Amino acid sequence: MEALIQKAFDEIGARLTDERFGRRFAIDIVTRSRVEAYQFQLPHNDQLEIEVVDVHSHLRQLVLDVTGQRLPVSGRYLCGHDESHWFVAGLEFGRKTATVRGAMESLKPPLVRREQRRKGIRHRLDRRTTAAYIRQGEWFFLPRPKMQVDAELIEYRGELVRNGGKPHRVDELFRVPGREEVFVRGNVRHRDHQTIFFDLWHRVVQNTEVFPDPADIAADKLRQIAWID
Repeated sequence: MEALIQKAFDEIGARLTDERFGRRFAIDIVTRSRVEAYQFQLPHNDQLEIEVVDVHSHLRQLVLDVTGQRLPVSGRYLCGHDESHWFVAGLEFGRKTATVRGAMESLKPPLVRREQRRKGIRHRLDRRTTAAYIRQGEWFFLPRPKMQVDAELIEYRGELVRNGGKPHRVDELFRVPGREEVFVRGNVRHRDHQTIFFDLWHRVVQNTEVFPDPADIAADKLRQIAWID
């Protein structure tokens, strides 16, 4: 592991363990002796260039660029600490994601950013709780204080879950028929995050992380997934 990369992870208080080899590049969170650590999976048949683009020690996050010399694989990643665990999130390339704060903002869906502007929120945009939303992991919750839902349409003890992810369990969930809109009320629980409680309905929106599709790496096609947490 190059000294500059090790130094950057040291600055945010994260551990790096020995890399492993596989078919493609990946960043994983592994547990060694009950301590979480980052582990890079390096492709057998390529030499990668890994560059730390930005480090924010106070927020305990950094931005990492990865470029392959032979394989058409490239990626930008936000690595950091959220509540009690480390995470890694895929980012789009661009000027706005070249800093930690810009990368964090890029993970907010357009609906969340519009709500920020509407509420006049201009500072401390990295907070998990603002007047515009509350965030738990990869999910944003936007208050809808005037919303009423017929009790017969409420799903009790529902789940918010991504493919391969650990579920966020909710007391009450409402899916709008024929539309991709979800609302929750009551407790929202996840074993890696602090439980939050909503006495009013909240719109649920997932973050906008992107990753290369493992099934089509040669085309570098992107798809949306969720935070590794």
